[in-house]
Amino acid sequence: MGKLKALLALIIIVGGIYVGWEMIPPYFHNYEFQDDLDDVARVNSYSHKTDEDIKTIVIQKADNLGITLKEESITVSRSNDGMGISVHYTVHVGLILHPIDLDFIANSLNKRI
Repeated sequence: MGKLKALLALIIIVGGIYVGWEMIPPYFHNYEFQDDLDDVARVNSYSHKTDEDIKTIVIQKADNLGITLKEESITVSRSNDGMGISVHYTVHVGLILHPIDLDFIANSLNKRI
């Protein structure tokens, strides 16, 4: 009985490490992407780039992090007092027993001084 408990505990520990190994990188990349999105909004609030140019910049930043984006998933909004960028994307995590899709929404709003 003691060997069965030890084996079960080992399986649970290894399973937890595996799930963490697969699940942590998408959240970390989302955190980095949010930081990049804030930079893009801050810099381009004062430029005269078109929304398509900004979407291209956002897609390049996401590609650098291994995030696949479509242009339709990016929303750029402008007002008199700043610019907002919103991105909705999904990351597929292929876990062995239960593959899942993680939905992320990254928003950035920069108000002019």
